[in-house]
Amino acid sequence: MKLNIRTLGLALCCYVLFICQAAFCNVRLPRLISDGMVLQRDAAVKIWGWADKGEKVTIDFNGKTYNTAVDPDGKWMVTLSPSKAGGPYDMEIKGDNNITLKNILIGDVWLCSGQSNMELDMETLKDKYPQEIAGSGNDSIRQFEVPDKYYFDAPRDYVESGSWQP
Repeated sequence: MKLNIRTLGLALCCYVLFICQAAFCNVRLPRLISDGMVLQRDAAVKIWGWADKGEKVTIDFNGKTYNTAVDPDGKWMVTLSPSKAGGPYDMEIKGDNNITLKNILIGDVWLCSGQSNMELDMETLKDKYPQEIAGSGNDSIRQFEVPDKYYFDAPRDYVESGSWQP
């Protein structure tokens, strides 16, 4: 059997285009909107992401359903109704693909910034305060550390790394 290079090349190109379309047309989320996140209680909260323009996005969360469509720039956003403190909850985000976010809490969100001593890692204090650290387990307290990255030209919709940690 003689292999036709053109046919093989065309088939390979079609496969790559199919994979690229699947990778770029699905609903995607910023790292901040992920498993283990904390949402501010008693306040409207924005959830956003990206997908193929015109795609319909549905979010099911805490007994309510929110619908939106992706704008021409490939962005979408919904505003969740204010909720009382509680959890953990799951969030279903549906578009051409489905994403399930787990272990979401609703509570108080604090934004801390500015001082270098705010970055003191408890690991460095484990020898000085072993009993306090051993007895401090509370996975309802969570942190999302935003990496030090400076952009002076425009705000960003995303951060390049980070995850919610108890």
